[in-house]
Amino acid sequence: MELTKVLENRRSVKSYEQYHLDRETIYNLLDKAALSPSAWNLQQWKVIVVDTDESKEKLYHAANKQIKIKEASATFIILGDLNAHETIGDVADDWIEHEHIPAENREGLIETVNRFFESETNKRDEAVRGASLFAMSLMLVSEDAGYATCPMIGFDKQSVIDAFNIEDNFIPAMLMTIGKGEMTNDRASRLPASSFAKFE
Repeated sequence: MELTKVLENRRSVKSYEQYHLDRETIYNLLDKAALSPSAWNLQQWKVIVVDTDESKEKLYHAANKQIKIKEASATFIILGDLNAHETIGDVADDWIEHEHIPAENREGLIETVNRFFESETNKRDEAVRGASLFAMSLMLVSEDAGYATCPMIGFDKQSVIDAFNIEDNFIPAMLMTIGKGEMTNDRASRLPASSFAKFE
């Protein structure tokens, strides 16, 4: 499907039909979404795929008992990693291997990244930003593959953390259901670019 059509067709689907989405397909979608950009290629996103009845039940209670958690084929818990910058040594080596930087720039890159992430604000901003870019890509590649999705913020973060034993360095950025379903009503109005953009 062409990109414009994917953007036009994507809707936040609230109701799903019973449909088994196999894990190989899910991995394929996640691999495509992982092409998302991230600062210094740190790839801050981590994902918990909730696709068993037991796990759906736990998430259902942590997400204000929204029935789409149970009805959807799966729900992604999309996390941002506050400590993703700790992998910068591996990133630098990968950049050298792919000739993105010369080897003599390795230590300077590592120093620059570590300095940037001394700020707790920067850690959190980049964790959420990276996870959000990944989430948008995941919605689009899912739509392109014929699957409906719905991003969700209606959940208790601490309950999700506790229910799924999420480590302290991971921030739940959002949930996202996926499966087979559709929205039959008209899309709500969108503001025109002239109302939110300006040229200088």
